[in-house]
Amino acid sequence: MATFVFDTHRAVKDLAAAGFPEAQAEALVEIVGAAVGENAATKSDLDAQEQRLNARIDAAEQRTNARIDSMEQRLTIRFIAVLLPSLGLFFAAMRFLS
Repeated sequence: MATFVFDTHRAVKDLAAAGFPEAQAEALVEIVGAAVGENAATKSDLDAQEQRLNARIDAAEQRTNARIDSMEQRLTIRFIAVLLPSLGLFFAAMRFLS
């Protein structure tokens, strides 16, 4: 994991300029720096997460496409199963009526 960069000197100076006593500013910066540093996500962390999410999306897309293909095949078979007897009845009726 990459190191979190936090300019503690500047943060202490900014807090002191805002009216914090120097000791309090130093303690606050140390606490915030430690908390943020432990939990901050780096660019490489985000890139790795993006790759994992893209892999999951690709897998889900492949499963969805496979399901759609399967449904198309079943619908085609059902259509043919209904069409052929219907055509047979149609031609039988045409022959009977002529």
